[in-house]
Amino acid sequence: MKNVKYLSLFLLLILSYFMESNPVGSYLTAWIGSFVLFLLSLSGFIAPLPDDLTFAQQLMRPVIIIQVVFCGFNFCSSIFYFLDTLGMQDFKWRPNYFVDTKKLGLIAECQRYYLLGHISLLLGMYSRTINKTKQQYKIRENLDWSTFLMGFTFLAFVFSFAANFITGLSQISQQLTNLCFMSGTYAFCYAIIKKDRNLIWLSGFFYSYTFINTLVSGFKEPIIISILLVCVFMYPYYRKVIIFLALPLIYICFFVIPIYVQAFRQAVNSVDNIKTTEEIRDEALNAAVESKESNWDFLIGRLSEISMFTTYIESSPKRIPYYGFDLVGQALIVLVPRIAWKDKPITETMVMQRVVDAGVVSNLAKVSAKPMYIVDGYLSGGILGIMISLFVYGFALQYICGIAESWFGGYFLGTAIVFNGLFPIFWRGLSFEFILNSVLYSFLTMWVLQRLLYSYDFLEKIYDDSPDNAIL
Repeated sequence: MKNVKYLSLFLLLILSYFMESNPVGSYLTAWIGSFVLFLLSLSGFIAPLPDDLTFAQQLMRPVIIIQVVFCGFNFCSSIFYFLDTLGMQDFKWRPNYFVDTKKLGLIAECQRYYLLGHISLLLGMYSRTINKTKQQYKIRENLDWSTFLMGFTFLAFVFSFAANFITGLSQISQQLTNLCFMSGTYAFCYAIIKKDRNLIWLSGFFYSYTFINTLVSGFKEPIIISILLVCVFMYPYYRKVIIFLALPLIYICFFVIPIYVQAFRQAVNSVDNIKTTEEIRDEALNAAVESKESNWDFLIGRLSEISMFTTYIESSPKRIPYYGFDLVGQALIVLVPRIAWKDKPITETMVMQRVVDAGVVSNLAKVSAKPMYIVDGYLSGGILGIMISLFVYGFALQYICGIAESWFGGYFLGTAIVFNGLFPIFWRGLSFEFILNSVLYSFLTMWVLQRLLYSYDFLEKIYDDSPDNAIL
């Protein structure tokens, strides 16, 4: 019976290949396939979800939050590019009587690869036990969570700031900044749930400070994630409010924020700019709120990167042979600290070389268009490369998350804060070189953090089968 359930993951993929001669039908079948996978996995049909918490209380576990964000961004956002190819613009249907059938076929092929990658990701996750991991450590029973969360956040902030001034620790600084952000956001939501007024003021000030900083970062993702995390943490306790705000927040994230970021970047990069960052921020916010400009280019371009994937498919293996293990070798090179190898190749240069070779961007273009993880899997070995790379991705997700829960006393500290705080790169995925480097050094940071918390008696070793220490 269990094997039959796993086979059900492949049904729509097989159907989409049978419909290969009809690119529209094949694409839509593969695209819908990812939503069917969401349903099969999140409902527990393929394998039961952990039973230690309700579904709403464990949204930060990989099979839920990371699968939805990673697969939603990488695999499902292509629908806008597909509709644009058929003739839709600005959500208005304008029939295209001269549809590029070759382009449409490439889009359908990419979507089939996306569905294959989604299936492989789930199989990798299911190869590890998704059900509750046996804990090696538990949270100290008399721990004051309000004090701990703010102290943890403050120390992460201090150490991340200090690491900026130490040569070779910039990566550690970024990890601690992410951890600080996750912990601070959780502290803010925890304070509201527990109605702790003192903590609400303190954590609210910190969250506001970090959110304002994301507004001047020049990137969309930190802003969107700041909003998403609050919704995820608050959902189990304020479901009606979060559901009511869902549509307005979706509109803000995918229509207002992209326009704001574009206006902010243009103002910052302007040669005539003499305004302060705060002034630019305020003007960009006003422009985004009042703007009537179309956001269609963002939806078919930056949101979905399927257009670049089609270019890679056209170039490999016809013009450029598959890379085999070359990209993995480059990822291993990146692991060597620059302090130990002064002439180590620059990671960005190595990654961009295959982008230029494939013709995705010009060698003279001053842009960064790094291939996504599934693209590197394809470039390494086609269909087999996608299957292996996404299987490893899913396996690593579940394996590291299991260790985090085991080391840090369960879901709340282990998964919600530490795992998602130190491994945010799993949410979106990047090129092999960036993924492997980030994951390895984040794992080392996690181990050091666990040793420190255990040494200072925030964690206790479990010598029996005592129940989990729940927070909420």
